[in-house]
Amino acid sequence: MKRLFPIVTILLVSILLAAQPAAAAVSFPDVPKSNRFHAEIQYLVSKSIISGYPDGTFAPKKEVTRAEAAIFIGRLLNLDGTKRATQFKDVGKNLSASGYIASAAKESIINGYPDGSFKPDALISRGDMAAIVDRTFDLQFTSQFLFSDVGQNMRAAIAIRKISAASITAGYPDGTFKPTGNVSREQFSAFLARGLSAEFKQRSAIADTFAHDKTKQYTYGGAAGDRLLTYVNSTLQISGSKLGFVWQEKDVKTGESQYFIEDESYQGFATGLLQSDYYTELLYPIETGKSWSYYQEKSTYTAVHKTVATPYKTFANAVEVTTSTGYKNYYVKGVGLVKVIDKNGDTVSVLKGIK
Repeated sequence: MKRLFPIVTILLVSILLAAQPAAAAVSFPDVPKSNRFHAEIQYLVSKSIISGYPDGTFAPKKEVTRAEAAIFIGRLLNLDGTKRATQFKDVGKNLSASGYIASAAKESIINGYPDGSFKPDALISRGDMAAIVDRTFDLQFTSQFLFSDVGQNMRAAIAIRKISAASITAGYPDGTFKPTGNVSREQFSAFLARGLSAEFKQRSAIADTFAHDKTKQYTYGGAAGDRLLTYVNSTLQISGSKLGFVWQEKDVKTGESQYFIEDESYQGFATGLLQSDYYTELLYPIETGKSWSYYQEKSTYTAVHKTVATPYKTFANAVEVTTSTGYKNYYVKGVGLVKVIDKNGDTVSVLKGIK
């Protein structure tokens, strides 16, 4: 049977709503509002995670060094930044970043090299950035989609797939991640902001996304009653670590909550059980007649401009996916799954509202 949302039932737990960006008073002449990452930079400045230079600039295109990365992460995690002697032969106690470097190394967020050095002035690559961000946010889920230029034996391969699953990156439209490329201050700011905020995760979505909007709440109806779908930053502990950002599906009548994740890149869209497998909902690009398999089930695009009526509204350009078990699932760009019909033509689930 087609699952509306692959989920695992969990007892109600205390949760924190996704962090919302705060207004920042500081502005930089070299970061105008037209800058793609203006909001992310302002958000981090407001939290005292990043700062500009004495001349009042931010230098958004300047590439980030290992020392600077340690400072940014240290401030984000509230680590001890007091300057002091370190275990690294090239990081003396007078170096401005020495305290954060020592603290980040102690937490195993940024490690040194076998020769006892840290190389504080070396530039951070996108692969290194992924590893640092993964450790900083203790990410729990790994994307099922692979980047064409990230081999499975690459040192940062798992970390790159984790930040993809966490909606911190979608990679590039050509299916690459460019792991050896360096990271600018504005890009590093964007990655950190996405790790902290649902709003910025949503801003990183691919242009033609079919995932749910992380900043909105959805109401679905069905034979089992109404459910509320909300993106939350859950404090639920799994294997000793906080779940973090997940989708919560809450039964309106009983109050029982279930949790799952959505995983989308330029390769496709999938939903996943907690600590379990993913279900490939869509495989990109979308083409009528295209099929893919998930274990014993096969899915096929049977229409791409389908008119679908729901209590919320009528959609004129829904994508219809028909499964080998006879279910029909309807997805709308920028909205997500809007309707599920079983093999008998009965509605299993339908979108009733978005706010």
